[in-house]
Amino acid sequence: MKFKAVIFDFGNVIINIEFQRIYETFAKLTSKPIAYIEKRITEEQIFRRYESGQFTDEEFREIIRQTLSFPLSDKEVDTAWNAILLDIPTERIDLIKNIRKKYSVYLLSNTNNIHITASNNYLNEAHGIKNLNVLFDKLYLSYEMKMWKPDTEIYYEILRSINLEPNQVIFFDDNLQNIESAKAIGMQTILVEPTTSIVEYCKNIF
Repeated sequence: MKFKAVIFDFGNVIINIEFQRIYETFAKLTSKPIAYIEKRITEEQIFRRYESGQFTDEEFREIIRQTLSFPLSDKEVDTAWNAILLDIPTERIDLIKNIRKKYSVYLLSNTNNIHITASNNYLNEAHGIKNLNVLFDKLYLSYEMKMWKPDTEIYYEILRSINLEPNQVIFFDDNLQNIESAKAIGMQTILVEPTTSIVEYCKNIF
């Protein structure tokens, strides 16, 4: 495999996440069934709308209150929303550092400001790293770009930004739809399965 740059997804590629924890935490805070919470958040497409930059953090919190019909505080909304975030193993941080010795490394993530802020706080506290910007050459975040994977426009935007052709990058993501859309425009891709660490995939590549 020949390439000039590496693009990593964030959730379940670099940071471990668990979606169900969001619904479970909101359920505890509101005393409403988990199934109801998940159904309402899914029906309202909260993730896509917020993570494609359609509303601010303040608007997001109010939309959550309206969607769940419960007067949650800002802190409670953030706590439940951030429950999805688990940890970033040290071996993955070391991997990024080692790859950057030879290649440019970018982060491309469907995400939001609340999650990025919490992730940066975690990195600082757990690993002594100021923020994600220190680990990568550049961050490409859906809410800032107002774009969303798997829409191909987001891939073309990053390729224009780094001035490379699709076949000159290798892209790691845990979502099959994201991988298929990236592959369709000519990017080299690796689908990261839930039970396998990114470190394992990289052993025979770098």
